[in-house]
Amino acid sequence: MSKGTGPLSKIYNVVIFSIDKIVPGAARPLWEAPAGPRTVFFWAPFFKWTLVMAGLSDLLNRPPQNVSLNQAGSLAATGLIWSRYSVVITPKNYNLLSVNVFVFLTQAYLIYKHLMWRKSNAKNAMYNHPYFPFWMEDDW
Repeated sequence: MSKGTGPLSKIYNVVIFSIDKIVPGAARPLWEAPAGPRTVFFWAPFFKWTLVMAGLSDLLNRPPQNVSLNQAGSLAATGLIWSRYSVVITPKNYNLLSVNVFVFLTQAYLIYKHLMWRKSNAKNAMYNHPYFPFWMEDDW
């Protein structure tokens, strides 16, 4: 139960108390686990799986030249950082560990996919930036 006194904490407590009455006995150990559905340790990784699904969608549908290295690099770095954090905190959160490992792997593969495209098309690359008035060919 939430120890907060705000309106959202009160709503949360009412919802959890209501659901608590109907949880079957077989699901009670999961429900009462330190990283179970009654805590943020469950719901944060649960919704973070949408980042993995978005990354998998990019792997299947996004052309390599449209992959943002900044975005993929940032997500890969946060995947590594939060993977480490998930095994240091109490309680250890293996759900958080698994989602962050998958975030890192999908984003690392997107980076690899873009770099391989860049390597194979180095002489054909054209950069068109809306704030730079001239089209420049890549000459590396």
